[in-house]
Amino acid sequence: MAIKTKNKSFIKKEIDKLPPELAQEVLDFIEFLKQKEETKTWVEFDEWALNLAKAKKFSNLTEKEVANIVKSFRENN
Repeated sequence: MAIKTKNKSFIKKEIDKLPPELAQEVLDFIEFLKQKEETKTWVEFDEWALNLAKAKKFSNLTEKEVANIVKSFRENN
């Protein structure tokens, strides 16, 4: 979700008012939120992949076997 320019300016002004150690905490929190979102995306992907593997009767394959199948597919396409 995009933040309006007005809100970005307000946030920046508020951060500029903070002492450096608190500004660093804000940055750390932003990094935490980004990592949390990335992790959520991977969890959703893993669930999708697991469900697909079960539906296609591939759930018996190991991660290494799956990685080799994907690698082979990418090399041949």
